[in-house]
Amino acid sequence: MSHDDALGLILWTTDIQGLARFLESAAGLAVEALHPGYALLRLDGASIVLHADEAYRGHPWYDALRREGVARGIGAELRFRVSDVRASYAEASRRGGLPIQAPYDQDGIRECQVMGPDGYVLSLWQPIDTSGSSTAAN
Repeated sequence: MSHDDALGLILWTTDIQGLARFLESAAGLAVEALHPGYALLRLDGASIVLHADEAYRGHPWYDALRREGVARGIGAELRFRVSDVRASYAEASRRGGLPIQAPYDQDGIRECQVMGPDGYVLSLWQPIDTSGSSTAAN
């Protein structure tokens, strides 16, 4: 992350490469750096840093995560605007994501939820045209 980031998240993961590639393909994040224990991804001025467990042994949950193997993403939902929800949902599923809610339309958006590596739930969404014009999104 840099000091210019409007928003930055740090996610712990058991598989840096797997989660980075999942976020890249399913949600359109750009992978800027990818190393064995660290990755940097960006999307529209926000950054997501992925760390392996060993990156912060002083973290209060380090021992529990290592010992119990609980999903790191419990309680977190990451929302990403994508250009095509159906295509992103299909790609996430192809990459081993667990489908939670298939694409649906509501209140001017198309949305779906899929669980990715380490239990991180992705909510993928796009605006849709609800005016009934012929340019409505599929």
